[in-house]
Amino acid sequence: MRFDHDFLGREALEVEKAAPRRVLRTLVWDAEDVADVYASLFRPGEAYEYMDMPRDQRGFMWADRVTRAGQTVGVATSRGYSYWFRQMLSLSTLDVAASELGTELTVHWGRPGGRQKEIRAVVAAAPYKQDRSRGDLRPR
Repeated sequence: MRFDHDFLGREALEVEKAAPRRVLRTLVWDAEDVADVYASLFRPGEAYEYMDMPRDQRGFMWADRVTRAGQTVGVATSRGYSYWFRQMLSLSTLDVAASELGTELTVHWGRPGGRQKEIRAVVAAAPYKQDRSRGDLRPR
């Protein structure tokens, strides 16, 4: 963002840019926890909320609560399965204190008031794939 001109809200944005409260990161969802969501579809009783693959195509965005030690630290959005990385990934807006790469967090998958699955997730960089090449897509 450039601040080379005047605009409404400029002062507030300058303060936020100097000391952001939240940052954008990628969350890498735990494969076993994700598999358990799908496995619940084949078990008696209430299933977890269905996860479209590779991502939801219905034109709306999920916003799942992200916690650390029971405290809300952010929101996960834009969940999708990457065939190339063989991982379920999402973008997440996280409190700065919970955003260090490698931090383990919990995504609460499912509708509030319904059955929810706590899915372990690890904080990674956003964008997840750091270069723009079309070569080897495996993470290093």
